[in-house]
Amino acid sequence: MASKTYKYFILTGEPGVGKTTLTKKLVKEIVGKGVKTSGFYTEEVRYDRIREGFDVVALDGARGRLARDQNLLKNPVKHKVGKYGVLVEEFEIIALPSLVKPNDSQAHLLVIDEIGKMEFFSEKFKNTIHNIFSPSSDYTVLATIPVRKSDQLIESIRNHKQARVWTVTRENRNSLQEEILNEINKTISF
Repeated sequence: MASKTYKYFILTGEPGVGKTTLTKKLVKEIVGKGVKTSGFYTEEVRYDRIREGFDVVALDGARGRLARDQNLLKNPVKHKVGKYGVLVEEFEIIALPSLVKPNDSQAHLLVIDEIGKMEFFSEKFKNTIHNIFSPSSDYTVLATIPVRKSDQLIESIRNHKQARVWTVTRENRNSLQEEILNEINKTISF
């Protein structure tokens, strides 16, 4: 019996457990094997060990603000998560262009860290995610999603028949890398 191959490799887990760190390690390893990547990750922004917000960082190095503590913003924002104001337009400027697959036939991995509440304030991003995970999509994706049930689209990703989902914990975050690489390798052979 042949083992099942997947198109979507999904990491979930509690905030701060190490999903982004694991994603970065996986990307470094995959790029080292000659696979093209595009996409983005989100990164905490800290000053004097105090979290001020989050940036969106494209794999090509472009960086922009995703969210900031509202006390640090000059103007009020429409969308908020906790004490953070979400800067939708700045997020879109970096994130949306990074979610494009190259036109060549070379193996490619799309990286989306994270598909979550802040990012979904962008309707353009939400529509793009819907297309990436649609039946006609030819993307191979490594993505992170929140552990808690939330948006219907996120739940459809979590339960997608072509998705393999790993729950990252403090106990397993350093041992999952090989298993995930092996699964991705079945799909894009590196």
